[in-house]
Amino acid sequence: AVIGGGPAGSSAAEALASGGVETFLFERSPSGAKPCGGAIPLCMLDEFDIPRGVVDREVRRVRIISPSNLTVDFDKALRSDEFIAMTRREILDSFLRARAGDSGTHMISGLVTQLELPESDPNGPYVVHYVVAGERKSLAVDVVIGADGVHSKVAKAIKAGNYEYAIAFQERIRLPDEKMEYYRDLAEMYLGDDLSADFYGWVFPKCDHVAVGTGTIRAKSDIKKYQMG
Repeated sequence: AVIGGGPAGSSAAEALASGGVETFLFERSPSGAKPCGGAIPLCMLDEFDIPRGVVDREVRRVRIISPSNLTVDFDKALRSDEFIAMTRREILDSFLRARAGDSGTHMISGLVTQLELPESDPNGPYVVHYVVAGERKSLAVDVVIGADGVHSKVAKAIKAGNYEYAIAFQERIRLPDEKMEYYRDLAEMYLGDDLSADFYGWVFPKCDHVAVGTGTIRAKSDIKKYQMG
């Protein structure tokens, strides 16, 4: 069982199913849009065989703005054939889940509520308890992969301990065509304590809008203040 149908979980499920392992992929919100910048490196397209049709924009210019409004352009760091791929997570994740399904993965659109570990027999099964359309179900499996994010039920079940995680906030803003043209192949990153104590604010172009967001690890209680920035 693979818990979590994001890029990590879907890729793991596809690899397992392609290798002949009976695989179940759990995803509680297949149609959800995660608040993620969606920028992926060019090498990932080849490594994970991701088609250009999944990419919204090919960013070839990156502009970083300092707290004092000084700007630095990093477009010269990219070769003419290089770009940063901008994706929407609901498109990317759906593509990877569908490919995992085509490879033989059993897809389960449900919320995992509990992971029951083997007790007396260390070689016994793990039992995944989940809810589908209001109905409680369970599934016994040999191995579990936890790819269910920062509030992972798998990590809690195996007592993985404390770990650092980031929180992010993002809005999608539609702009007039002439302003979208400005962001046609440009991504902006803003630095400053008014936007994040340890991250940055971003403006990333997508198909018909810009994704504007920020995140933090150290100052989670200030995320609402950063949103105002």
